[in-house]
Amino acid sequence: MSARPVVGASLSAFVIYPKLDDMAYESRGRAVTQILPLTPEDIPEKAEVHARTWQETYRGLLPDDLNDTITPQFAEDVTRRLTDLRTLVAKVDGRVVGYIAWSDRCRSHFSVDGAAEVCNLYVLQEFQGRGIGRALLEAALSRIGGHDVVLSAFSSNEPALGFYEHVGFERTGATFDKGAMEETELVLRASGGA
Repeated sequence: MSARPVVGASLSAFVIYPKLDDMAYESRGRAVTQILPLTPEDIPEKAEVHARTWQETYRGLLPDDLNDTITPQFAEDVTRRLTDLRTLVAKVDGRVVGYIAWSDRCRSHFSVDGAAEVCNLYVLQEFQGRGIGRALLEAALSRIGGHDVVLSAFSSNEPALGFYEHVGFERTGATFDKGAMEETELVLRASGGA
């Protein structure tokens, strides 16, 4: 585990049960949430979550013709094709309710050389606000180690930008694309500073 501090507020609301490479969090008074590596058996359920969270998040923010392409089958095909991404799922009572996917090397259009990249972090709307997104991010960061981490979020998605800033990411000033598809780049420095 790296020396990187826990992002944002502490996970003190969770009891952590280490089990080999897995993590389980029991929110006080709530169901047990497990953070686990994606398995081939999880892919169809993860794909359902991918498609549903995309619709919950972007319907009304992004063009309908784009949103209509993000189906469970599309998400399953992407998951099976992008084998270089590392993915963790959050399960509540055995049900996939969120996931995070990252790459140990960011794509070339990012302005931070040598950084890891968080490619996706989604939690079903009904499970948001319970610390699951934060737990997924912490689990991924512990696996990434002491490297800078970049990500991009649609500039119109203020809740996501706010979440990432709350947990310690900073806007770099770089944006990609224009209009409704504009994305804002954010970085979390391994050293804790800009």
